Amino acid sequence: MNTQRLIDNFCDFVKIPSESPNDQEFIAYLEKFFGKMEGAKTKKDAYGNLVVKFPAKNSSSKETVGFACHADTVKPGVGIKPIVKDGVIKSSGDTILGGDDKAGIAEIAEMLLCAKKHPPIEVIIVRCEEPGCLGSSNMDYSIVDSKMAYVFDSEEMNEIVASGPSYVTLDVYYKGVPAHAGMAPEKGISSILAASKAISQLKLGRIDHETTANVGVIQGGEVRNGVPEHTKVTAECRSLNHDKAIKFAEAMEDIFKKAAKEVGAEVRIDRNIPIKAYNLPHDSKVVKTICYAMEKNGVKPNVHDIMGGTDAAFLNLHNIPTAVVGAGYRDNHSCNEYAIISEMETLVKVMVDIVESLA
Repeated sequence: MNTQRLIDNFCDFVKIPSESPNDQEFIAYLEKFFGKMEGAKTKKDAYGNLVVKFPAKNSSSKETVGFACHADTVKPGVGIKPIVKDGVIKSSGDTILGGDDKAGIAEIAEMLLCAKKHPPIEVIIVRCEEPGCLGSSNMDYSIVDSKMAYVFDSEEMNEIVASGPSYVTLDVYYKGVPAHAGMAPEKGISSILAASKAISQLKLGRIDHETTANVGVIQGGEVRNGVPEHTKVTAECRSLNHDKAIKFAEAMEDIFKKAAKEVGAEVRIDRNIPIKAYNLPHDSKVVKTICYAMEKNGVKPNVHDIMGGTDAAFLNLHNIPTAVVGAGYRDNHSCNEYAIISEMETLVKVMVDIVESLA
C-alpha cells in the first residue's frame, strides 16, 4: 500500500466541489480517474450514477463484488483546503472536509491498486445521497452485476451495519373553515385544532427497540386573528420490522382521521415508503467475509443496526446483499470533520483481504 498516494488522492477528491445536487463535475472526474486503471470499463445510467467494472485478476471467480460510495457532500463544501497534520486530514475550518464520503472512494481506489488477486469488481458511485439516497433509489440496476456489496459510508473503521429500517412518511393535510377569530369564531373550523388533537394522541419517540415515530413539521394558519383553514403536518415512523412499520403508520393515520372527524375538518393523508427494511444475517457471506478481513487486521467488528436510511437499503432491495462499513472519518456534516489516516490505511488492508479471500 502506498500511504502517500492514498492521502494525495483523497486530498485531490475533496478539492473538487460536489455539494448536492451539484456532484456531476466530481462524477466526471472519477469516470476518468477510474477509467485509466487497467481493465476498467465505465458506464453511467440515466440519473448520472457511475459504475466502473474491473475483470477478475489472478482468479477464476465469476461472482462480482461491489464497493459503493456517494459522490455528493453537504454544504459548505466549496473551496475545501485539506490539511494533513499529526496523522489526520482536516479542513481549514470554514468548510466541511468531505471525508463523507470521499474517504471511502480513496480507499477503494487504493485497494484496486494493491490487490494481487480479486474476483470481478464493480465500483459504484451514486449521486445525491445526502438529500435522501436519490442516486441509489433512481439507479438503473440492470447495469449492476454485483452479487454482494459494501457501502463505505460510516465513521469508525470497525462498523458493520447489517440492518436498516422501513421508513414511512405521512404528509397530513387538514382543511377547516376560515372565520374571524374575534368576531365570529363559532363560524370557523380550526385546522390547527384538528392537527393538535391528533398530535396529542400520537405515540412519539422510541416506541420499542426497533421502532420510532416523529412529527417533524407543523405548518398552519396565516394571521393571528383568523381561524386557520389549512394546516399541514409531516410525520414519520420507522421500524426494522417492515410489517410493524406499516401497522404503526396505519395507526397514526387512524388518529389523524379521528381528530378531523371530532373537529369537523377535512383531512387528506399521503403515505409513502421511500425505504424498505433489510436485515442481513450475521452469518451471511457478506457479513462473515468482512468480519474475517477485519479480524485478520486486528479490528474487532461491531455488527449492528441503524435507524437511518443508506444506499445499502436500495442495493438490498434489488437483491444485492449489502453491508454499510466505516470509512475512517469523524464529525461529518460539520466544519470540524476530519479523517484518520491510520484508519484509512487499515480499511484499505481490510478491502484487499476481502477481495483476495473472494478470489
